[in-house]
Amino acid sequence: MPTPFDRLVLRSKNATLAFSGLVTAALAWSMWGGSIFPAPADPTGDPHEWTHEELRRWLAAVRTLSPAIPH
Repeated sequence: MPTPFDRLVLRSKNATLAFSGLVTAALAWSMWGGSIFPAPADPTGDPHEWTHEELRRWLAAVRTLSPAIPH
């Protein structure tokens, strides 16, 4: 039958393993540059031939670059 000390050791072992897993996941994320799914590249070429999605992506990128205009 486990003693209270044995239960405490087992709980702290599980907590240590969980913490080690979190640290390992954070390290892997930082090593991969944080972009497992990189954003698509900006559209190139003639804007008249862009698809609707390419236009939306370009407009969203431009809106984040320009400062807000106060009214």
